[in-house]
Amino acid sequence: MKICPQCGKAYDDPLDVCASDSSALILVDPSDPMLGKLLDGRYRLVRKIGEGGMGSIYRAVHIENLRICAIKLMTSLSPGKDDAIARFKREARNSVRIDSVHAVTVYDSGQTDEGLLYLAMEFIDGKPLSRVIREQRVLPIERVIHITNQIAEALAAAHALPMIHRDLKPDNIMITRKGANADFVKVLDFGIAKALSDPGGDNLTKTGFVLGTPVYMSPEQLLGEELDPRSDIYSLAIIVYEMLTGRLPFDGDNPQSVMMKRVMSEPIRLRVVAPSLSESVEAAVMAGLQRKRDSRSPTVEAFASELSGVLYSGTQIMGGVVTGPIAPPEGRSTAQWGGAQTRVDSGPAYTGQADPAHPSTAANTDGTWASTEGNPVATQPQRPEPTAAPPTRMSPTPPLFAAPVTVRDLPHTSLDQVVTSPERRSGKWIWIGGIGGILALGVIAAILFIVLRPVASPSSGFALLIKGAPAGSKIYINDVLREAVSSDGALKVLGINPGQVNVRVSSEGLTDFLTEVSGKTGEIQTCEAQLLPQIDYNGAMVPIPAGEFSMGDDGHADERPAHNVNLPSYYIDKYEVTNAQYKRFCTATGKTPPPDPAFEPNYFSGKPDYPVLGATFADASAYAEWVGKRLPTEEEWEKAASWDRVARKKRRYPWGDEFTSGRANIAKNRPVASTEPTGDISPYGVYHMAGNAGEWTMTAWQPYEGNKSPNLNDSKDQTVMRGGTFFQGSTADEARTSYRNHLPVVFPKGVSAPVGIRCVVPADDPRIQPLLQTRSK
Repeated sequence: MKICPQCGKAYDDPLDVCASDSSALILVDPSDPMLGKLLDGRYRLVRKIGEGGMGSIYRAVHIENLRICAIKLMTSLSPGKDDAIARFKREARNSVRIDSVHAVTVYDSGQTDEGLLYLAMEFIDGKPLSRVIREQRVLPIERVIHITNQIAEALAAAHALPMIHRDLKPDNIMITRKGANADFVKVLDFGIAKALSDPGGDNLTKTGFVLGTPVYMSPEQLLGEELDPRSDIYSLAIIVYEMLTGRLPFDGDNPQSVMMKRVMSEPIRLRVVAPSLSESVEAAVMAGLQRKRDSRSPTVEAFASELSGVLYSGTQIMGGVVTGPIAPPEGRSTAQWGGAQTRVDSGPAYTGQADPAHPSTAANTDGTWASTEGNPVATQPQRPEPTAAPPTRMSPTPPLFAAPVTVRDLPHTSLDQVVTSPERRSGKWIWIGGIGGILALGVIAAILFIVLRPVASPSSGFALLIKGAPAGSKIYINDVLREAVSSDGALKVLGINPGQVNVRVSSEGLTDFLTEVSGKTGEIQTCEAQLLPQIDYNGAMVPIPAGEFSMGDDGHADERPAHNVNLPSYYIDKYEVTNAQYKRFCTATGKTPPPDPAFEPNYFSGKPDYPVLGATFADASAYAEWVGKRLPTEEEWEKAASWDRVARKKRRYPWGDEFTSGRANIAKNRPVASTEPTGDISPYGVYHMAGNAGEWTMTAWQPYEGNKSPNLNDSKDQTVMRGGTFFQGSTADEARTSYRNHLPVVFPKGVSAPVGIRCVVPADDPRIQPLLQTRSK
């Protein structure tokens, strides 16, 4: 059935235009009695796009100006629900006061003759941030900062009123396109925010009721305490953590233990999950995740500025425009910023929990997606979800306590203030009060017994002797910091619960050491920790720790069979060798520079920071030897490009398992500078392994052992080249971390190729030991 948005007449499907007023007809679903209705004499409901805890969301058309909008319709309300009606009216009153282009615009509100309350808002053609994270798993730091700054602007505008959001989460953050900004942010649903200054208003969110989504709640919100803007900062920090890592900062056996850890424990450090991120990024994110609100970033502007400062030396980017420190303009209640464009491995919230399609999004029959959290959204058709199940992590052991902890030891709050719902990302609000809180006593007691019980005494369990760790190193057992004692030049941890545990050794300025150890009561287990620093050895180099990884891909003839390879520790160039570096080599040795590519006659001399192109295998090997290194084997290259040692899995692309257009410089017909960040960054922080220049390895081309595929031996006297290239004709398939190509050792005369150089050096090479010793002290 089709209807006219102006006059409301219904027509058969074959017709497209209204006979009365020539308006274009709109297809509606006859199964929903609300569709086609004229709301309050102004808004024609044409499509249901979502459903949340307080009502339904419809796409609508204003019959006079034909503006498309979204209607939040309070279908769940009935006479007598005075508190809910008052809360809705407050939502309408507060939402229109937020002065930010990154907060959803509220056009209108009212009540129909039938008593239905509604809110009319702008219709956003985009998708929720939660879906972006599920599709891309891990976002590059530049994109995270760009998105975070826009969220911060919307929150800053609300906090200046003063208002707080109270339910900030990826579902309530829409990503759409506006002009050149492909990641334009709209923050939705300030409706459950409580006005901090509302003369005469009753406290609709009084003690005993907790409103929000538990996964992103601050510790004080979980305890039902009075909130301030720092609670939104905590929620934003969780979202930033999730964008950077694809997972949440707390692990646990169930949602209750995860929530209790937010109240009682510290989050998992960012670089444990994403070791390629810098310490300054970790410090900026963790500043917003402090359990005590007084220890957090004082304002959302300060949090965003500190995060931006890791890339922009203290200047701020709000909406993508580089500015000075953030502050509201003189005489204004909120700050205004521009909106120009700037330039994944997901783990569940608790061990054993699946990570299904988001429960608060629903697929429409026409292929669009709409938030069901009460957000007026619709998006374009999306790619199907990846089929690979996300990895899970072993749950941390309980925190350390000197003595058993009881309910009376918790911060002063009634039991009916504690959230115990098992929902992880439900769009519903959690209300527990009165009798509900009393009924939850048994569940809370069980949680406290499991989560807060004291760990084994030092005299029980097994001991772990850790050798090779610098003095002052921190030892984590299942992500819980444990006290270590010195023992004959080593560190010893006592009282570890029997069984298999995850061990992490951390020291400032060094890559964390990760391993698994099993032990029985009374045993002493030993491990050798190898913590490697980043170094500058004729160019920035990053460490690749020793260990096994998965190489190859059974789905491609020349990459099968997939097989495990165990490598010792080594260092690899963080960036491709530049023209300037190679020019110094040519000057010192008398080598002839490679020919300039046809697309740029002055490439070698005029682009000093760009990757050198066209060096033969012999010249690339000679350069590597001249700088005290060598070319990588293809095993070393693939591990550095693909292996996520925290998740213990291989990435299909350096950044995750889904190809993202624009991340890698492929088929653009022009290279970019070796240090230019495009999002093509491996788990270890190595740049441009999917695109830009292809790269020589020292491995002669041949099929992997056990590969019986035909026609793989036709390329004798050729050498393996790895990585996709900028060259026109390259495809996304070449960006895969297991992709193999090959080139002749000697190019035909006058022929160049889009191949560059990246070098390695073994971690035990005597030439770099002085650097390692200096950095390790």
